[in-house]
Amino acid sequence: MSTPRAAPGLSSAANAAAPALGFDVVEWFHDPALAAQLSRRHWRRLPTRAAVGVDRALAMCAEYGSQATFFVLGAIAEAEPDLVRRIVVAGHEIASLGWLPRDLDAVAPGEREAVLLEWERARQALEGITGVAIRGVRAAWNANGEVSWWRDALLAKGYAYDGSRAHAEFVATWQLDTEQPRLVGLPARTLREHYEPLDRVRAALEQRLRAKPCQSIAASLGLAACPAPQRVPLHVAEPARPAPAARVGLPRLAVVVPLMNEEAGLPSLAVDLDALTERLRDLAAWEFVFVDDGSTDRTWPLLQSLFGARANVQLVQHARNLGVSAAIRTGILATDAPFVASIDGDLSYDPLELEHMLPLLEGADVVTASPYHRAGGVKNVPAWRLSLSRTLSWCYQRLLRSEVSTWTSCFRVYRRAAVAELPQQNQGFLGTAELLVRVLRRGGVVREHPCVLEARLFGLSKMKILRTIRGHLRLLWQVACGRVR
Repeated sequence: MSTPRAAPGLSSAANAAAPALGFDVVEWFHDPALAAQLSRRHWRRLPTRAAVGVDRALAMCAEYGSQATFFVLGAIAEAEPDLVRRIVVAGHEIASLGWLPRDLDAVAPGEREAVLLEWERARQALEGITGVAIRGVRAAWNANGEVSWWRDALLAKGYAYDGSRAHAEFVATWQLDTEQPRLVGLPARTLREHYEPLDRVRAALEQRLRAKPCQSIAASLGLAACPAPQRVPLHVAEPARPAPAARVGLPRLAVVVPLMNEEAGLPSLAVDLDALTERLRDLAAWEFVFVDDGSTDRTWPLLQSLFGARANVQLVQHARNLGVSAAIRTGILATDAPFVASIDGDLSYDPLELEHMLPLLEGADVVTASPYHRAGGVKNVPAWRLSLSRTLSWCYQRLLRSEVSTWTSCFRVYRRAAVAELPQQNQGFLGTAELLVRVLRRGGVVREHPCVLEARLFGLSKMKILRTIRGHLRLLWQVACGRVR
């Protein structure tokens, strides 16, 4: 797969007599500089801020008497039609960026028609909002790319121009949003490439507009606005969903979420868990147990605000921090659901993997997410944490002569009856390994599901390195001596 090219700031040469200006209306997390490091699954949970950058672009254009072309993603237009209308009312041109950013140069020949259909969906969404024909097209992640299949194919479908080939300067609207959330856990170079140019791009745009007002690309090409033509409506098939009565009898699954000082990530956690229950609503009868493990920030009041009124949610609070394993145990004991899952509050794993993990409990007592499985993987995990976890898992694997390759994951599914009464000596991170040891020593069955472990995007890790290492060495000695059963 080729690497998406970074969106330009103020770069390409404009016509000196009539400079044209284009804005790419994308979300801040659509920055192609993040594409190789930020998994696409995070897009569903990160806060949307397209309106912030667009409104700042509109204000700057109004202040300096400029017009521009706003290339808008179809997904943003569908979610925020009033945002598109504000652009039109201000007298600017609307053009298309497709439905969502993707690396078009990497699309296989057999998938190209489906991609072109996405572009048509975006065009019809934009024309439905504006009532004006969409003449301009531009690829969000291939703005400076060579001529390729998608450009010629799109122009053949009636677009008048490719914005990337026009004599225009381009700015991504998210680059004007200097208050966007600050991510952690990605490589330092990636974060610098994303955040450091923000103030410079905004200042450069203001300087450019002050020097000479700009115009839209359509105006620079002499294209007059015209009404949107009649097009054959697209029918986007929605997945068939059974009637509610068909879901009676689903297994009860309680999802335990241990939390300690997760204030920064709670809003995105709420979004992701809503997506989980909606997309997998036919998998289980969902319940949630949130355990605040002695947080000292605003985690507890935020939990009450976000989840307190929900019928399928329990909120439990530890008066002081006891450790992640203790919090998971508290959650397991707080429910009588026959199946219990525990997930990381920082969403280090994709909770949608529960779709594959719950069925594996047939004939098993525990199913654990496994980044060290031959089909698993890791992404942006600090080298020290990866080395520590791999080494410890190898030690447990050899000591217990087990095929289990991951022992320290908190992302698991349990048969509650198999674990609720197990003793627990270790309440922190090493308690996750202790639980698997006890299950196996008592003849239980542990299965693994390959998953990708990622670094957290918000907040700080709670793991104390030296304390964790000492604890695992002590536990390994106890296991070797037969003291953990």
